[in-house]
Amino acid sequence: MAEAVIVNQFRERLAKHMFDGSALPKVKYMAFGDGGHKADLTPKAMDPARTSLYNERLRKQLSNVLQEDAMSVTGVGRIESNELVGAKISEVGLLDESGYLIGYRCFFPKIKDADETYEVEIKIRF
Repeated sequence: MAEAVIVNQFRERLAKHMFDGSALPKVKYMAFGDGGHKADLTPKAMDPARTSLYNERLRKQLSNVLQEDAMSVTGVGRIESNELVGAKISEVGLLDESGYLIGYRCFFPKIKDADETYEVEIKIRF
């Protein structure tokens, strides 16, 4: 399971929540993209200053949310066999109910074939 980098925008929202009690929506979506790799197919460096994926191709409601330990949240997303066929998936991100990116991960591209269903887990560690 991949651990994500937490983005600064989420950390700022978390600090504001701790200060004044502003709303902090639950994790709800996973975004899948094909922009998380360089021309030589190596993963791009993960930058906590990002507010979106490099090239989001699909956003779906999570199929499951887990809390495996007191210091993390894991989102489980699923790409169905008829989705993103032929795409080189190389980045995933967790987003909250409002659509704000919480954290993301880049990796070597995986080509999505038509007869495959992908299930992706991404962990945010606090």
